[in-house]
Amino acid sequence: MMDGTAAAETPEGHPVSYRWEAVRLVPEGERTVLERGEGVFGAADPTCGRVCSNYVEVGTAVFDDVCEGLIAEHHADVLDARIEERADPEPKARQVRMVVFDPEGAERMTATARLSFREVTGKDLADYRKQLALWEKRENERRARRLRAVVAAGRPLPEGDEMPRLVPADPRLRGLISTLRVEADTVREEIYDLDHCREQLALAENTVAAARRAEQTARANGDLAEAVHARAYIDRWTPRIGRWASLLELTTEAYMDAAAVDDLADRLSLQPPIDN
Repeated sequence: MMDGTAAAETPEGHPVSYRWEAVRLVPEGERTVLERGEGVFGAADPTCGRVCSNYVEVGTAVFDDVCEGLIAEHHADVLDARIEERADPEPKARQVRMVVFDPEGAERMTATARLSFREVTGKDLADYRKQLALWEKRENERRARRLRAVVAAGRPLPEGDEMPRLVPADPRLRGLISTLRVEADTVREEIYDLDHCREQLALAENTVAAARRAEQTARANGDLAEAVHARAYIDRWTPRIGRWASLLELTTEAYMDAAAVDDLADRLSLQPPIDN
């Protein structure tokens, strides 16, 4: 490895540029470039966002980002394969080499890493199924909302299950409409899913109800220890009922707010241009 701590500026004071490559290594010696990029010292790197002052900092920051991305990508690929009942795919790379070049193309920093992939557990798969179901639910809600907007505007409905594309009729509103859609999605991302709140509230209510029955039975049978145990459950889980009930109310309000913002975006998309 050559000097990786070179100055970030030329003698004339101009910032020094760099470029990098992440290469897949295999035992047979084959080299495949997985990712490549470039940047300038003193400015945020386009890949990792870090402001670097020398080649070592570039290599370290970008290499971490690339390796984490490869590991996360393989994890997602395995989840998709198991959902679709396919064999687990091979990772895109098991060993990766990072090379950082100076403006003349000379190697200024190199590093090699063997990637370690975490096992996909049954819980991972169950959580992913829930996430897929949530995405499908939100997509269906979005389609229904857009269909209502199309009908209200007197426009023809799309054929089949095609998602209505609400291209702004007035180009001047495109930026505002895009901002509104991001705002609505942000509201939904900031809070729990409604179904999750309902499930947790039901769990808390059922747990307390079962514990009350257990306490009554234990006292009737003279089993003080079991009664105390059941009472402890009641004391721990009763506050959760109030919390999840409040969260459900707040979440419902937030979803209504998000839907109202989406409705506004849909209406504006269908609004014809107004001449000044």
